[in-house]
Amino acid sequence: MPENNMSPKKGQKSNKDKKGTFRFFSVFFKILLIIGLFAGVATAGILGGTLYGYIDTTKELNIDDLKLNFTSFVYYIDPKTGEAKELERLYGEENRVWVDINSIPEHLKNAFIAIEDERFRKHFGVDIKRTLGATINYVFKRDASYGGSTITQQLVKNLTGDKEVSEKRKIQEMWRAINLEKKYSKDQILELYLNTIYLSQGTNGVQAAANTYFDKDVSELTLAEAASIAGITQYPTYYDPFINPENNKKKQEIVLKKMFELGYINKDEYEKALNEKLNFKKGSNQQRTSKQSYFVDQVINDVLNDLQKEKGYSKAIASKMLYTGGLKIYATIDPTIQNAMDKVFKDPKNFPQIKGDIQPEAAMLIMDPYTGQVKGMVGGRGEKTAKRTLNRATQTVRQPGSAIKPIGVYAPALEYGLITPATVIDDVPITINGWSPKNYDNKFHGLTPIRTAIEWSRNIPAVKVLDKLGIDNSFNFLKTNVAITSLVEREKRQDGKIYTDKNLNSLALGGLTDGISVLEMTAAYVPFVNNGKYTSPYTYTKVLDYEGKVLLEKKKKTHIAMSEQTAFLMTQMLKSVVQQGTGTPARLSNNMPAAGKTGTTSDDKDRWFVGFTPYYVAATWFGYDEPKEIKVSGTNPAIVLWRAVMDEIHKGLEVKDFPQPLGIVQAQVCIDDGKKPTELCYKDPRGPRVRTEYFKKGTEPKEECTVHVLEKVDKNNNLLANEYCPPEVVEERVFIVRPEPYVPILDSKGNPILPLDAKYELPSGEYCNEHGPQTGQQQPLQQQQPFENNNSSLQQSELNDTGQNDNFLDDLIQNKKNNKPSKKNAKLKPSNLLEDN
Repeated sequence: MPENNMSPKKGQKSNKDKKGTFRFFSVFFKILLIIGLFAGVATAGILGGTLYGYIDTTKELNIDDLKLNFTSFVYYIDPKTGEAKELERLYGEENRVWVDINSIPEHLKNAFIAIEDERFRKHFGVDIKRTLGATINYVFKRDASYGGSTITQQLVKNLTGDKEVSEKRKIQEMWRAINLEKKYSKDQILELYLNTIYLSQGTNGVQAAANTYFDKDVSELTLAEAASIAGITQYPTYYDPFINPENNKKKQEIVLKKMFELGYINKDEYEKALNEKLNFKKGSNQQRTSKQSYFVDQVINDVLNDLQKEKGYSKAIASKMLYTGGLKIYATIDPTIQNAMDKVFKDPKNFPQIKGDIQPEAAMLIMDPYTGQVKGMVGGRGEKTAKRTLNRATQTVRQPGSAIKPIGVYAPALEYGLITPATVIDDVPITINGWSPKNYDNKFHGLTPIRTAIEWSRNIPAVKVLDKLGIDNSFNFLKTNVAITSLVEREKRQDGKIYTDKNLNSLALGGLTDGISVLEMTAAYVPFVNNGKYTSPYTYTKVLDYEGKVLLEKKKKTHIAMSEQTAFLMTQMLKSVVQQGTGTPARLSNNMPAAGKTGTTSDDKDRWFVGFTPYYVAATWFGYDEPKEIKVSGTNPAIVLWRAVMDEIHKGLEVKDFPQPLGIVQAQVCIDDGKKPTELCYKDPRGPRVRTEYFKKGTEPKEECTVHVLEKVDKNNNLLANEYCPPEVVEERVFIVRPEPYVPILDSKGNPILPLDAKYELPSGEYCNEHGPQTGQQQPLQQQQPFENNNSSLQQSELNDTGQNDNFLDDLIQNKKNNKPSKKNAKLKPSNLLEDN
């Protein structure tokens, strides 16, 4: 009988083999599962740890304080009583940016919900379906454009301003959204969202958008208009109704269709809205205050900026807090000073009469130099008729002209020991790579002490001192010591050109790329009267929230800009500007000591006066908004305004002088040499050339004057006498000898260009040729010629250039011309073309 256990056919496996194979795969998958579990746990741990780290570092978003609806107040401190008194009230009832949820039409709310977050009323802050879709799209397609953010998440982004594209930011955003939903109702969240969403054209919120695009209140928007605004959200510029109206219309139709699909509107409403013509009309979304004040305008700007910078609020939220947050703002304004400024600037009699419809503008700002508090400001002439309008005292920059010289040239040169007030600079023609800077009067004044150069705003001495000081030292002093922020170091602009203020023209004569604001010019002069200390200007001292808690606080910030001695010396020289220089019209009627500096650009497009008393520092600017020549003769209009205001606010104040610090000494000097005077300095044909000057102790002159010399001349021909000149025609005269020779250059007609003091210069080597051994024989120059290496120079003193040598000038000019002077002169560093006074 055949056996039942038959061998398997070829290609078949036995049961035993099958069981073995099954056991093998079973074990294999178990091991794989275990490994997977371990890997999953590890991965989950890593992911969980990362997730926990992201959540743990998420700052809580508290918006309780942002939902107030109280009027805010601006106070000032009465200087007599020290009590806080109300100045102005701030509120946003008229065209305000913030709008309550009850004032927003339902079709506008629904339009945003339909297009941005259709399950807004149902989710808990995060839409799981949309989040999963966005995640899958990102993981497999690396595409982050799929919108997964809910309205609540978008609100978080709007409030924090955090727009970084990263997993961390997204997780933190979701966590904050979930927490917001726990604390606030859907209507509260929607109200915040609709008031903070950015809708192009610089508008935040639906109220501002309704006003901007349709010139109407949000409550008046039609369904078609509401859909148009809601359509802007995703890509504001692309769907901007003004920039891309066709794109906006297409998106509006998508919004309306979505509203119809979700049941927010019926078919008739849908078709009617589709067919409605959108009439876009530019409106105004300016915030308004209860009064019109340049000062309060600036307080508003400063508080808004600080709320964003120090508290991290968005601009929309900061604005909401300011206008409806019940804030108490304590301003630094002095109403007496402000009223005096307003009165002067509103009176047409204080401005020059200029033909034409467009008149020059003006601005002024006054500071307390010891506290840094701004006490008053005016941002334009005449009656202020608009709210938050252009404030020329703080929001514009203009070329300062010669008003930059004290802070950009002379103060740093004094501070670094390069000059004293008695240092003499030769005011003669110079050439700088083809540029020949000139003084405002187109004259050259010869040997000029620093004090006189400042008094009469001479340009050439300023350029020479700056060249000695160095461009970098001047630039850094302006930027660091006196906090000028608008300087341009090196910048390529849209026209493809590279601009810089690091040149002689900009820093010595004020021809800056952009300019300096009235606010910063005022503050830059503070160290002169404040013992060398710079104090940052500020317009408010503190801001309290509606509960009385300190929200913002300003504390005096000072740093040493220069030594007390430098500040005092600069003050004394700037006093001379007012006493006997270009600033004499600024002298105050009550004899209060005043100091300051004029500024006029070479093209006469800007006029300045920056001055101070022992009580206040003030800067005034005058010019057109669109820079053009100011055709005004006579007194600088900026000085007229400055004096009118300062006269008024100093009434009743004790007359006192600027205090002298330790380390200052006085000494007599020759004003043509800067050294100790000799007997000859008193016998100069122009009169005594001696005065008493202030010095830092240790810098007073130790050597005697070598500029003045005594020589015998033949009075018939004004040449040096020789040994054959008869005694009756010989007399002794005092001349000047330039420390450094000046070789005259020729003008276009071939005549030598000479400084005004050339007539008093020793005619070195030019001896009488009329008297010799025989009558009429020309006398050879047999004796050694004294001072043959000394030539002419340039300078003019503050004294009159008249005297017994006047007849010598014609002879000197002819002699200089015959000597064929060089057409070249000293070379300095490159500079732009600008002269100034």
